[in-house]
Amino acid sequence: MKPIFNSLLVIATFLVTVASFAKEKTSKYPISLRSEIVELIGKKVPMEAKESLTVRVYFVINNQNELVVVDVISKNKSVNSYIKEKINYKKITNTSRERKQEIYVLPIKVKS
Repeated sequence: MKPIFNSLLVIATFLVTVASFAKEKTSKYPISLRSEIVELIGKKVPMEAKESLTVRVYFVINNQNELVVVDVISKNKSVNSYIKEKINYKKITNTSRERKQEIYVLPIKVKS
């Protein structure tokens, strides 16, 4: 009976460990970082669509204090490439509270 209990305990511990690593780990960006990223992107985003859209930018801050864009998600592919071009591997100055190598999600509203 004891070997069965021990094997169930090991299996349960393994499943809990795997489940905790499988969870998507994204953090909310700090406010000072948002303003710096918006400044890098600029006020005028070239866009062919007539409606406003929301863009979700997934990025990481590397050890050299650079923004590394993981993914940009929106309906407009030209906006995606424009945002990647503007902020990918750009140095940021305010990194006091940001954790390195953690994925951040930044929603940006682009108005036409």
